[in-house]
Amino acid sequence: MKKKKKWLKWVIILVIAAVFAAWLMMFSKGTQSAVYTDVQAVTGDLETYYNFDGLVKAKHTQTITSAQAGTVRTVYVRQNEQVKKGAKLYRLDDGETVQADMAGEVTGLYIEEGSVVSAGETTAQIIDMSSLEVELKVDEYDVAAVTPGVPVQISVLATGGQFTGSVTALDKNGTASGDLSYYTAAVALESGEGVYPGMQISAKILREKAENAVLLRQDAIQFDEYNKPYVYMRSADGKEVVQVGVSVGASDGIYCEITDGLKAGDTVLKPSGMSMAELMQQMQAQSH
Repeated sequence: MKKKKKWLKWVIILVIAAVFAAWLMMFSKGTQSAVYTDVQAVTGDLETYYNFDGLVKAKHTQTITSAQAGTVRTVYVRQNEQVKKGAKLYRLDDGETVQADMAGEVTGLYIEEGSVVSAGETTAQIIDMSSLEVELKVDEYDVAAVTPGVPVQISVLATGGQFTGSVTALDKNGTASGDLSYYTAAVALESGEGVYPGMQISAKILREKAENAVLLRQDAIQFDEYNKPYVYMRSADGKEVVQVGVSVGASDGIYCEITDGLKAGDTVLKPSGMSMAELMQQMQAQSH
């Protein structure tokens, strides 16, 4: 009787061990699928940019002031009228006629017939709206990228308009602000429909460009204690997760160029970042 009980005890132990082993295998496979997400390396193009803020400026302006005191006898122009160089603007009661020194739009007209003006008073303003430019604020770390002739992509914040231009000049006399020095770059607008002086803009200049490159999501790349990049991949037999070193190039914050270690089509394992409690919950759901 005692031998029978002992034999039964060992049978129960073996059954429990077999069930535990089977559960452990299932847990191991399920854990791998729960902890990692498959991410595929792809072929594509990638561009990164320097980003700047700035303002639209008038390149050519004329501010007209009265040379002497007097009364305006005649006004020859209207607000927002286009005038040519030499066009008559207004005449004072002493016969003096004031003319435009440049062609452009009368953007400001501060007098009317009968107005009394004093010497030095501003009476009108003319802006050449066909030659607007953008003034960029450039910090000292990016100033080397802003050289004359470099193409610039411009977005007008108020209108959403997109324009292109090129750097025409860089003021190398910087101004300190906090821990940085800033410089001013001028960008000529190639077109500017609906753009006015004073509008705020954002601008970008190409930093890096990778064409037909192997690309991988940035969040699938890991870094070791020496800041060397690597990725997780399945072993050849698919039973283990291994680390594979890679070399990286340009990154736009979402995708990263892989210059060595992967080819297009390779599958990388991205850690899911799940907590143990979340992992156990997922495992329980998979088991039902």
